[in-house]
Amino acid sequence: MASAEAVQYYQQALKQGQREYKDCVHRGLNPNIQALGAEKLQLSQNKLGVMEVPIYLVVGSTEEARCNSFSPSFYPLMGTDTEFAMKWTHLCAAQLSEGIHDAIKCYEYLGRFYVQEGNKRVSVLRSMGSATIQADVIRLMPEPSDDITTQIYLEFLDFFKHSRCWGVHFSDLGGYAKLQAALGFSKDEDWPEDFQKKFRARYFSFRASFYRLGGGSLGLTAGDALLRWLEFYDAGEFLSAIGEGEYRKTLTAIWKELCVHAETAPIAVSLAPAGEGEEKKSVMSALLGGGKKRLKVAFLFQGTVETSGWAAAHDKGRAYLEETLGDSVSVKSYYHVSPQEAEGVIGDAISEGAELIFTTSVSLIDATLRVAVKYPKVRFMNCSIDQPYVNVKAYYCRVYEAKFITGAIAGALCKTGRIGYVGSYPILGVPASVNAFALGAALTNPEAHIDLRWHCLPGDYMAQFKAQGIYLVSDRDYVAEQPYGAQGLAWLPPDGPLVQLASPSWYWGEFYVRIVREMLRDPKTIPLAEDSSRAINYWWGMDSGVVDLRTSPDLPEGCRALAEILRQGIRAGTIHPFQRFIRDQEGNVVNDGTRDLTMEEILKMDWLCDRIDGRLPAFDELLPVARATVRRLGVDRESIPPEEERDT
Repeated sequence: MASAEAVQYYQQALKQGQREYKDCVHRGLNPNIQALGAEKLQLSQNKLGVMEVPIYLVVGSTEEARCNSFSPSFYPLMGTDTEFAMKWTHLCAAQLSEGIHDAIKCYEYLGRFYVQEGNKRVSVLRSMGSATIQADVIRLMPEPSDDITTQIYLEFLDFFKHSRCWGVHFSDLGGYAKLQAALGFSKDEDWPEDFQKKFRARYFSFRASFYRLGGGSLGLTAGDALLRWLEFYDAGEFLSAIGEGEYRKTLTAIWKELCVHAETAPIAVSLAPAGEGEEKKSVMSALLGGGKKRLKVAFLFQGTVETSGWAAAHDKGRAYLEETLGDSVSVKSYYHVSPQEAEGVIGDAISEGAELIFTTSVSLIDATLRVAVKYPKVRFMNCSIDQPYVNVKAYYCRVYEAKFITGAIAGALCKTGRIGYVGSYPILGVPASVNAFALGAALTNPEAHIDLRWHCLPGDYMAQFKAQGIYLVSDRDYVAEQPYGAQGLAWLPPDGPLVQLASPSWYWGEFYVRIVREMLRDPKTIPLAEDSSRAINYWWGMDSGVVDLRTSPDLPEGCRALAEILRQGIRAGTIHPFQRFIRDQEGNVVNDGTRDLTMEEILKMDWLCDRIDGRLPAFDELLPVARATVRRLGVDRESIPPEEERDT
């Protein structure tokens, strides 16, 4: 006869099952455990043997008739006077006295388990709070399919082979390789047995914390949440955390990030600064003391003014900010900051009172994210684009607008119809610049074709251009007064120095001044994470003054006049580079000319128009120096293998 304690366990489990059953019926969900289906048993089978599996992954039975006896969480549904209840309580009594040691027999299909023998054992152990169960497992291999669920499962099989970890699920392809990389393993590296055990224990606590905080309503898996978590905290923190309390604390700190990550459109793009009237109010408020009288701002530069044109351009913007706003702003600059040092440097800036921090290179974003989540009352901005974070805002400029104009100049000047173009990296926004240049050239020269080369690939592209008889070339944009690197559009004569003609020119000071003025007027215009429902990315164009066109005295007067007409049209919004008939290299019509492309279409272009001879380079072709940036901002970044890179 079963003990009174076992009977009490059954009564409690029955009540839970009845509640879960009614709730599922109310919500229109299946109120019972799942039936595997006889057709699945005809699939190819692999015997895995006896192993410990997470009990929450046991979701059903191979026999449909048995399914009605259990609620979805394997709580019992049969009355206390049934034979079922008697057998259940006997098993419960055995568990209380000596434990249930016999393994259940089950099939695993797409990462879930279906019981062939031992349904009541599952019910007893789950009702009593057991986290795992011993199972003799047979794997059913799904039929080959392009279905996303099957494809993710095939990735799981490779992950499981090296980790021996059940229960980690992702919503998208690539999640398992990203997790392995974040934990310090290559895709094909076996995990040591002690690491497997530690990860399983920590992941179980993390998963429980995520769902207890309401993660089930976000449309994310616990695996999705863990990948996001690892962008703000490192693997060591994950493995050293003790209990659910620590995970709840850190998950709570990034909850807004998880909510935004779950949105179908997580990013809100700011395409232009506040109107002129708002700017005047900002200045007047600061002068009259209506806002903060002095804002403490910090800048972090990966390079120095002497060694990096990029750092020099942003430093020039920093100087313009101080000159323009005077005593309303207090600025501290940090130069030659490596990604490895950045967390400490940002911490130093905060300890000195920084309220707004600009990290001016995308390579510093990981450090910025890790610090930002610890200081939710400080505002952070990183010079990058398409970053879905509420704790760190991204900013960049629409260079393609100025590239369209330099393309039109090139087309007007070109006599052979062949124009050279050297791209930087295959990252977001760069295909738009290449295409805009080509469309500009076609505007003034219907026969123009663009010969595309890349800085991120080996080879002497200037020598290649000369060998092909191409002497009009668009290279690096003008970003600051530097004696090297920047040339924009230039003549490349057979002998002698380059003759610069025109170039996009970046004026970061315009961005910094406008952002700080907004902060002085009303800090809430640059919202903190707690006040944000979407990530904010600033992608300003020529109408903001952050990017403009620089022309050389050597440019013919007629071309200068043409450039100014196009410049004014783009600034006024009457000329749109992509509002024209466009066909890609495959012959597909991308735009029939009746509309402009959306900002999303422009930013995330991964195609080249039919006027371009060349292609976007693959990741494994890139020089090492380019790989970190392309991994973060590449147009095909989702398909880039996430193995740990040792790029320098």
